[in-house]
Amino acid sequence: MKLLVIGASGGTGSTLVEQALAANHDVLVLARKPETIKLVDNLSVQQGDVLDLPSITSAAQGCDAVLSTFGPSNNFKPGTLMSVGVRNILAACTTQHVKRFVFESGLMCTDGTGLGLFSRLGIKAFGAIAHKLRSDKRIAEQEIQASTLDWIIVRPPMLSHAPATGAYKHGIDAPINATKSLPHADVAAFMLRCAADNSLVRTIQAIGF
Repeated sequence: MKLLVIGASGGTGSTLVEQALAANHDVLVLARKPETIKLVDNLSVQQGDVLDLPSITSAAQGCDAVLSTFGPSNNFKPGTLMSVGVRNILAACTTQHVKRFVFESGLMCTDGTGLGLFSRLGIKAFGAIAHKLRSDKRIAEQEIQASTLDWIIVRPPMLSHAPATGAYKHGIDAPINATKSLPHADVAAFMLRCAADNSLVRTIQAIGF
């Protein structure tokens, strides 16, 4: 497949690119600073930004799926980056007839269904601290769910740079332990699966331990 990855400089995004290339996919990265991306076989880079619709539209041309792992540099001052960025990605996918969109959101957006008491308390506490980010992500999720794309929203808990475990669980309202961090590499592996797994289309997948 030809995959467009947005947010490749982050923990999940950089690992996602590595895993996609290892699986022999063609990968295009949209980056504000293309010079920071090291080019290898089957990897190309295009300058662009989620706030710039024309650049996303150009990058999405000919792609089989768009995978988004972007986020604000400051979680406590997110502005409207997530909601506006996602709105632009959805518009670009529609224009270029790209049906599959996989979006890394966060467990902070859950209403607590399926979670244990301590997980619900942890989510509530973090959501209160980063309420602006949670609100903007929820708007982004609503935009995705209202679209006609074959979307999948992935909601991990806290993330770490630990090696992949392959032992995570996922599902709609899955009983995730929100207090236990999940490696970026596990999220990346699941998102790559989402790019081709039709059984997950139009679902919100909680992922974790």
